[in-house]
Amino acid sequence: MTIKTAHSQTMDTITADTLAVIAMMEEISPGDNDFLAAYRENCRQIPLHIQSGLIKIAVVGVIKSGKSTFINSLAGKELVKRGAGVVTSITTRIRKGKKNEAALTLKSWDDINGAIKKTLDLFPDEGQGPGISCSNISDTFDLRRKKDRAYLAGVYDTLVKRFPVTSAGIRPEPLLIRNALDGYGACKDIVGADRGTILFSSKSFEDYKSFTSNPAMAFYVKDICLSVFGKTIDPNVEIADCQGADSTDPAHLGQVINYMESANLIVYCISSRIGLRQSDMGFLKKIKQLGLIENILFVNNCDLTEHENLADLVHIESRIRHELKFLTPEPVVYSFSALLTLFQAMGSRLPKRDAKRLNLWIEDKKMMDYCNTNSLSFHQELAHLLEKNYFDLLLSNPLERIRMMADEMNKKADIVFEVLCADMEGEKKTRGHLKEISENASRLKSIVDNSIQGAVGGLVKEIQLNLKKAFARDSIHIGKQVQDFIKLTPIDAAPYRSLIKESGFKQILYLMFQDFKQKIDLFALEQIAPELKKLIEAQEDRIFAYFQSLLNSYQIDFLKLRYPQNPENKDPENDFFSTQFSQQVSDQLLKKDPGFIKAVDIQGIKKILGLELPETIFTPRYTTKIRANALTGLGLQSIAQFISSLLNKQSRFSFTPGFDKAALRIKRESLVSIQHQINQYHDQLNTLYFMPLIQAVTRDFKEKIHQRFALYESLNEDMEILFSLKQSEKITQQEKIRKIKNKISFIISELDSCASRFQPLAR
Repeated sequence: MTIKTAHSQTMDTITADTLAVIAMMEEISPGDNDFLAAYRENCRQIPLHIQSGLIKIAVVGVIKSGKSTFINSLAGKELVKRGAGVVTSITTRIRKGKKNEAALTLKSWDDINGAIKKTLDLFPDEGQGPGISCSNISDTFDLRRKKDRAYLAGVYDTLVKRFPVTSAGIRPEPLLIRNALDGYGACKDIVGADRGTILFSSKSFEDYKSFTSNPAMAFYVKDICLSVFGKTIDPNVEIADCQGADSTDPAHLGQVINYMESANLIVYCISSRIGLRQSDMGFLKKIKQLGLIENILFVNNCDLTEHENLADLVHIESRIRHELKFLTPEPVVYSFSALLTLFQAMGSRLPKRDAKRLNLWIEDKKMMDYCNTNSLSFHQELAHLLEKNYFDLLLSNPLERIRMMADEMNKKADIVFEVLCADMEGEKKTRGHLKEISENASRLKSIVDNSIQGAVGGLVKEIQLNLKKAFARDSIHIGKQVQDFIKLTPIDAAPYRSLIKESGFKQILYLMFQDFKQKIDLFALEQIAPELKKLIEAQEDRIFAYFQSLLNSYQIDFLKLRYPQNPENKDPENDFFSTQFSQQVSDQLLKKDPGFIKAVDIQGIKKILGLELPETIFTPRYTTKIRANALTGLGLQSIAQFISSLLNKQSRFSFTPGFDKAALRIKRESLVSIQHQINQYHDQLNTLYFMPLIQAVTRDFKEKIHQRFALYESLNEDMEILFSLKQSEKITQQEKIRKIKNKISFIISELDSCASRFQPLAR
C-alpha cells in the first residue's frame, strides 16, 4: 500500500523550479533580498512538512470481525497477533520505519491508581479486615502498597462471588481490578512516577505482543506504536488496529472513538459469518452521530470456511448493504477474505498448515475470482482516497505557499523590468513610481502591524463570548441534557434485590452507583462529545474565516497603485487615507490573486504546538463526605421503615425507600459534580486550547503578511544599482527576466494541474 504518486514527484519538481527562480531573482535584484532568503527557507522546509504529516486509517469493528487479520493483509505479513478470543487489548498504531521497533508508552502510577479509585467509589467498608476500609483507603489508594493490593483482592473476591455474570456480561469493575492485580508483577518495575517509554526492536520486536494481546499487561500501557520495516506501508500513512467496539467499558470505547476522530479514513470490518450484529449497528450509530460516517469503507471480511458457495456469500453481502442503508444512503461494501489476501501476499513464507488451507480455497474458482476482484476494487478505492488525503493534508498548503512566492516574485520581476526599460527621459518618472510603491508598502505594513493585534483582540472576545454562551448560558444545551439524563436515569436496586440478604444493602448500593456512573459515562461519550466537537469545529472555522478575511484585505497589487501627487496641506501620517488612494486600495481589494491562498493552516499549527483538546470526562466524582451522605440517607430511611413496620404490623418492611433516598442524594451530588466539570472544561478550553491557538495563528499570519511586503523593501537599493548598469547589461538582465517569467508561468501551470486532480477539501 503506497501513495507515493505523481503528486509527490510533481511537488519535488515544483519546489526545485521555485528554488531555481529564487536563484535567478538574486541575479536581477542585486539589493538586500531578505524575502528571497525567506522563500528559499520555506522551500527547504516543504519536504520536512510532508514527511512530518501522517494520513491516519482507523480499522474498527466489533470483536472477532477480523480487524487484526485485515491489517496483516495490508502489511503482507503477520504483524499484529490474530486468533481465537480477544487478542487486541489496546489500540495499536502502525507506521513505516527504518527497522522493526515497538514503542510502548506506559501509564504513570497516578494514571493507574486513578483508574482503580473510580471502581472503588461507594464500595462497602465492612469485612475487609482491621484498619482497612473503603472510607480510609479509596482516596489514598496506591497499588504499590501491599495492604492496598490485599484490599483490592478482597474487593475482587466480593464482586465475583456475590455478583455473578449477568446477561450484559462480566461487569467492567472486576475486569479492571483483575487486570491491575494480574499485571502488577510483570509491570511494577517498568512503571514510573511519570509516563515512560520502553522499546522492543530487532530480535525482541515480537515481545510487544505480550502487552497488546494480554489485557492484564495492556492495562499498564497508555499507547503503543509500531515502526515496521518494508515496502508495504507508505511512510505517510499510520494504521491503527483498534479494540473491539462492543466493549461494555466506556474507557475502551473512548479510546476507539478518540482515534477515529483524529483519523482521515475509517475501515469498518464486518464478519461474513453472521453479518451485521446489533452491536455493529449501535457502534455505527455512534459513528454517524460523530459525523464520521462519510469517511468509512466497509469490508465484509469473508470467512471462506463458513460459506458453502458464492451465492451464500453474496446473499450475506446483500443483507449487510440493505441494513447499512438505514445509516447511509449508498453504502459500498467490499466482500473479500483478508486472510486469503494475507496468505497470497506471504507466498513461500506461508506455513505448511496455512498453505493447505489456501490450496483448498483455490479449488473454488468462482469464490476466489469474486474475492480477488472485490479486493482489487477495495485497494484501488483506498489508494484513491489516500492520494486525495495526501494532497489535501500534506501538499495543498505547500502548493499554496509556492503560488504566493511565484506571484510575488512575478511582481518583483515586473518592477525590475520597468526600471531596465526606462530611458533617460523616463527615469525620473520611474523613480517616482518606485518611491510611491515603497512608501505605500511601508505605510500599509505599519498599519497592518498596528491593526492585526486590535483585529485579533476582537476575535478573542468573539470566541470567548461563544464559549460563554455555550457553557455558562448553555446555548448548546449540554447542561440541560446532562441534567435531564441524570433526573430520568434510574438508580435501580431491583436487579439486585434478591442478593440483599447475602450481600448487604451497602454492596447493592455500590453496584447501583457503578451502573449509574457507567450510564452517564456512555451518555457523555455518545451525546455530549459530538456536541462539543461541533462547537469546537465551529470556533476553529471562525478563526480560519477571520484570518482569511484579513488576508484578502491585504492582497494589494502595488504595481497598479498610485499614491496621490501634490500632497500639499496634508498631514503625512494621514496621507494613506486620502480619498484617491483609499479608492485605489478598495479597487485592488476586489482583485484576487491568481490562486486561492489559505491564510492559516490551523491543523498544521496545532500539530506544531502539540495542542490537544482537554479530556472530556463528565462523570460523577465522590468524596468521603458524599459517600457518607448517601449511606446515611439509606440507613436513616431504612431505620424509619423498620420502626414503622414494628408499630404497624400491616406495614411490611422494605429497603426500597432507603435505596430511593440514597439515589436522590447521589443524583443531587452528581449534578453538582458534573456542572463543576463542565465549568472546568470551559475554562480549560478557553485558556489551554483556543487562546494559545489564536496566539500561534496570529504569529504565523503576521509572518505571511510580512513576506508579502518584504519584496518592496529593497526597491530603492535595487533602483540605484539597476539604473547604473550599461545598456548592454540592461539587455542581458531583461532577457533573464523573460526567462524568470516563463519559468514562473510554468510553475503556476504545474500548480493548477496538480490542484485540478484533487480539489482541496473546503474548510
